[in-house]
Amino acid sequence: MSNINRKAVVERFSPENTGIDRYSPFSVGNGEFAFTCDITGMQTFYEKYDFIPLCTMANWGWHNHPYKEDQPEFDHWKAVRTLYSNSKRLVPYLTHPDSQEYEYEWLRRNPHKFNLGRIMFMLHGEPLEESRLTQIRQKLELYKGEIESTFRYDGIPVSVRTFVDPKTDTLSFEVDSPLLKEGLQIGLKFPAPDEEKWAADWKKESAHVSCIFRNDKHRTDIMRQMDNDRYYVSILSDNGKVNKLSDHLFTVRSECEKIKLSFVFSKELAKEDMRAFDLMNKECVEYWRDYWESGGFIDIRGGGDEGRELERRIILSQYLTAIQCAGSLPPAETGLTFNSWHGKFHLEMHWWHCAHFALWQKPQLLARSMWYYKAIMPVCSRLAGMQGYDGVRWTKMTDPSGLDSPSGIGPLLIWQQPHPIYYAELIYRAQPEKSVLENYFDIVQESAKFMTSYMTLNEKTGRYDLGPALIPAQENHSPDIAVNPTFELEYWRFGLATANLWRERMGLERIKEWDEKASLLADAPIKDGVYLAHEHCPDTFEKFNRDHPSMLMAKGMLPGKIIDDEIMGSTLKAVMYEGKWQIDTQTWGWDFPVIAMTAARLNMPEDAVKGLLYPAAKNVYLNCGHNRQADKDQLPIYLPGNGGILAAAALMCAGWDGCKTDKPGFPESWDVHFENILPFPNN
Repeated sequence: MSNINRKAVVERFSPENTGIDRYSPFSVGNGEFAFTCDITGMQTFYEKYDFIPLCTMANWGWHNHPYKEDQPEFDHWKAVRTLYSNSKRLVPYLTHPDSQEYEYEWLRRNPHKFNLGRIMFMLHGEPLEESRLTQIRQKLELYKGEIESTFRYDGIPVSVRTFVDPKTDTLSFEVDSPLLKEGLQIGLKFPAPDEEKWAADWKKESAHVSCIFRNDKHRTDIMRQMDNDRYYVSILSDNGKVNKLSDHLFTVRSECEKIKLSFVFSKELAKEDMRAFDLMNKECVEYWRDYWESGGFIDIRGGGDEGRELERRIILSQYLTAIQCAGSLPPAETGLTFNSWHGKFHLEMHWWHCAHFALWQKPQLLARSMWYYKAIMPVCSRLAGMQGYDGVRWTKMTDPSGLDSPSGIGPLLIWQQPHPIYYAELIYRAQPEKSVLENYFDIVQESAKFMTSYMTLNEKTGRYDLGPALIPAQENHSPDIAVNPTFELEYWRFGLATANLWRERMGLERIKEWDEKASLLADAPIKDGVYLAHEHCPDTFEKFNRDHPSMLMAKGMLPGKIIDDEIMGSTLKAVMYEGKWQIDTQTWGWDFPVIAMTAARLNMPEDAVKGLLYPAAKNVYLNCGHNRQADKDQLPIYLPGNGGILAAAALMCAGWDGCKTDKPGFPESWDVHFENILPFPNN
């Protein structure tokens, strides 16, 4: 029986707002759909939130701007590609526009996610005025998965509960106020789609259509048409009346002092027998209670202020990754909060968003998006074949199609390639059943086939190289000279070893070529007693000491079988303490969990904690829990940091296979309790 009062720990960190905070709006969601609101529990003061926008977004909410007036799309496979030498032959990559600048940009921006609509309070058809609000108090009830907001408007109390149905993309509100009888309305306004941060264009009113085609006593259906894309919104209420005020603005009005209403967002029209408000509310509370009471948990009872802050980050990150990252598609780096990179997701970041779910014994939340790799296998097989490789080559910046977005960097990255092998292994460890092996076996094997065919034999050394042409996880290197990056070498070894382990579990023979090539991989590059970014980068710590210190991942995120502990320890100290890395300003949110995991593997627990709490501009965790990325306008928050801290915390508690140290990432003086967290694989 657990000795942790999980409910008390979670509720301790439920955040509150007492006024407009552009840095910390609260969100509710279910992994497929999310709604971010202001202090009214809706999106009433939309314009005030210019740091983190107030959006309503779903995993199915993708839109294409037509390529041409008479041609909706451009064929990705007809795009001009640039040839790079891999030391044996020329390989095509979609990295430069050349003579197709318009096509290149169109492919990069389409499809994109869009804002489904804005929901707000209005009074007599007019916006509320911020100056007339008093006694504001809002709380995100983490254990119940709902937001409770109270305020007075002209002295009249208003109470709002906001939550999302865990089973459907339904957003619900309960509003209680005498002001409802005096003209307080709930407005629903639709924008045109846009690919940029706000995912909305409020000026192009003629570019889309909003049409009521049913308006019954308890249900109103609205059809939305945007170019060739369509979706629906159904408004369900017990005592509300829906009116259309303008082309894209609708209001719900009640003559009672309390109203319960739901907005059902759907790609296809919602079914007739929609779930009742009270049932959805009951199941929302049950879902979140079960979420917190099942799987892994950490209770930090010592560590002083540092321990308290780390626990806050862990609890809020568990909530945010559940609502933003646990859907049927890999998440964008800002999840379903707003658009980053046009809403497209980065498959190399999928590990940082979601790997922790399996480690915390919630493998079903990682498994939700694993179907995607099966779905895009034909596309990724075609890409590999076009480039002369076997198996499947997983893309980098992409969308539901799996097609690689044009970029001077993305198509040349390779570190996402072993990721699906790692995911499959984590899911199997959490659920060691043959059905899991059978379900993901083709993903594991086809990934390994590409990895093997990608390696090139160096005739001078007799060893196998990675690259050229590649760009390492630390993205500030030239693809023409980057060879044998430290992290990718260890990841290739780990991936091939794990793929053969899966063959053994399936009763099949190991593939000797995979073992032989893995054993003949080039050595991790070293200079002056530290690991380098890659073999041709002797000035790693002088000229390339920014962005991700990716060499650390070779022993931390990974077991580090090709790594010397003493050299990696010197590398970690060079990054953290010796002023040789621009850690304060030029790193990213997930780099700090990287540091923590490496420190834990090296039996440096004080440094592991320091890594997670390092006082850098991009290692700030806001009141709402989001990992802030300094003042980056297009990327103010960064969910890989939230997922990364959960992965690091798992390693710091449960260690790895064969680890003999109790809680290897925490100082002995800290009083840390944990349960149901799995160790990292040590393949």
